[in-house]
Amino acid sequence: MNKRVFGQTGLEVTELSYGAMELRKVEKPQADKLLNAVLDSGINLIDTAPDYGTSEDLIGKFISERRNEYFLASKCGCNVPHDGGDNKHIWTGEQVIHNVDHSLKRMKTDHIDLLQAHSGTAEDLKSGGIVDAMEKVQSEGKVIHIGYTATGGGEFGFPDVETMIGWDVFEFYQLPYNIVARLHENTITKAAAAGAGIILRGTVKPTYSRVYHDADWEALWDRAKLDDLADEGGDRYRFMLRYAISHPDYSTAIIGTGSLDHLTDNIRTFEEGPLQPDVVSEVKKRLDRIGATAR
Repeated sequence: MNKRVFGQTGLEVTELSYGAMELRKVEKPQADKLLNAVLDSGINLIDTAPDYGTSEDLIGKFISERRNEYFLASKCGCNVPHDGGDNKHIWTGEQVIHNVDHSLKRMKTDHIDLLQAHSGTAEDLKSGGIVDAMEKVQSEGKVIHIGYTATGGGEFGFPDVETMIGWDVFEFYQLPYNIVARLHENTITKAAAAGAGIILRGTVKPTYSRVYHDADWEALWDRAKLDDLADEGGDRYRFMLRYAISHPDYSTAIIGTGSLDHLTDNIRTFEEGPLQPDVVSEVKKRLDRIGATAR
């Protein structure tokens, strides 16, 4: 499987990474098969979070003995174990340290390669001491590299990511990017130019079209006449993924699945590679005409 340099971290990551959130939906025997199949395929980055159900526990149970074969990404600021309140996140330095120590224990490892602030605004991260705490656990060797995951909200953290790039603190960003959700298209280029590694998320999640206040992604697709550009009989989801990995500045794309068949299909799509430049250009023109634009 092809690898790319992950920003200025020095890591070489496979173009396809595994999103372990889907493990919360499968039984233990299937989780065992999936995780080991991921590593057997050559994928070398697994992304999880404390609030992805039993995901971290399953990683620790089934592949901790293969720890030298993969980079491990997790997140902080999560309300786990749940304190009984309504908040999904707790934006304090103490919670960062708690999340890291708890995750290390669950995943049976002595370090997390990539620690991400799990959404949150720029103000959340600064006022709560999140960045300072992330740098602290990094200095202690519990975490190797620190970054930010943009999730939730109508714009997927768009203005906050722009602000954070200027901080020159985070070594990588995990950003939503989809053919019908191009909001971060230029942000990816800006972050990469600043030396950051780029993880794409949501590449085959068309419901992200809501960033254009259009929940009906299929209607958006039809208005842009994108089927005209797909291979004859081509699958829309495969076309979505090939569009996303046509971005020249991405490092890796995370795709989660609870199915071995879907894992195999994803690997095959990466083997096909990105779309041809002229097709990408035409896709952008058609999307621009209907208002599905990049910033």
